[in-house]
Amino acid sequence: MKILPPLLLLLLVLAVLATGTIESGMRPPSDMKNAGIVDRIIAELNWEINGLTRPFATACNSPVFSGYELLMSSGESSKDLDHCIQFVAVQAGDTAQCEGIERGAPRTKCYCLIASKKNDPAICDQVPATDDMQAYLKIDCLWEVAIKNNNPAACDAMGNEKISRMFIGEMSRQTCRQRLASGQGVGESTL
Repeated sequence: MKILPPLLLLLLVLAVLATGTIESGMRPPSDMKNAGIVDRIIAELNWEINGLTRPFATACNSPVFSGYELLMSSGESSKDLDHCIQFVAVQAGDTAQCEGIERGAPRTKCYCLIASKKNDPAICDQVPATDDMQAYLKIDCLWEVAIKNNNPAACDAMGNEKISRMFIGEMSRQTCRQRLASGQGVGESTL
């Protein structure tokens, strides 16, 4: 039974690719109408890739993703487009894709995860301000980079700022340095 969902997704992708493009605005040339299915799929993928300016966001908005989401959630869409974009952006390490996320918490977490993945505290400067009470702040991002990567420079980038978080406690340059020195939780994600 575990093979059924991936098989259904593959069949759905092949069906969409064999019948037309996925919203890139490009159409196959008329000489491909009589081509074999494999040639059409390869040509279709090339047209899609060439026609996309934001391939990750488009993949998450595609009929294929929507269909897969419906199949996997027993007929109800989970409306999890933001997390799809976040996942793909983090895997690609592309902060530009984070801008396509509408809700504040997944958008800010997108920047934090990419900064942590790249061990780059400078990316934390890009964490946007939002009214979402569940969103992450620049200090959360710096804390994640520091603790996950044992990076004291990220602690220092916190300056004099400090906040308190449930399950973590005070987040400040001083407590960050103390945490790294003790080794407590170092190498683990705090998000």
